[in-house]
Amino acid sequence: MKAGSSTLAVTVSRVIDPVSDSGSALLPGMRPVGVVVSVRSLAGATYDSTASGDWSLIPSAGTAPPLFIKRGPCQTPVVDFESLVGAGETRSGCVGFSVPRRAKLLAVRFSPHSRAPGAVTWR
Repeated sequence: MKAGSSTLAVTVSRVIDPVSDSGSALLPGMRPVGVVVSVRSLAGATYDSTASGDWSLIPSAGTAPPLFIKRGPCQTPVVDFESLVGAGETRSGCVGFSVPRRAKLLAVRFSPHSRAPGAVTWR
């Protein structure tokens, strides 16, 4: 996909629902969910963005805001894995979300540079 002057290959590997023992501060009625993804810069300029802005999770009810996950298989890194991805590089990570406890997960979306145009969706 085109992302400004970069060409990217983006992949969703799996969804971890729920993330057990996340250590996250959740509001009542919410559960932590992680989405394991990778971004490969195929050509063009260095891609520099944020995973919590580019990736979104679409639940059947309510919203799924980004979530800081303290520990476990989807621990939020100190340095964002989507920072400065040069041509030929692949970066992988897990993006955390806070999802309503009873909601079903309908889709995962990638919007380059945190903008809707050019977004791709996995259902």
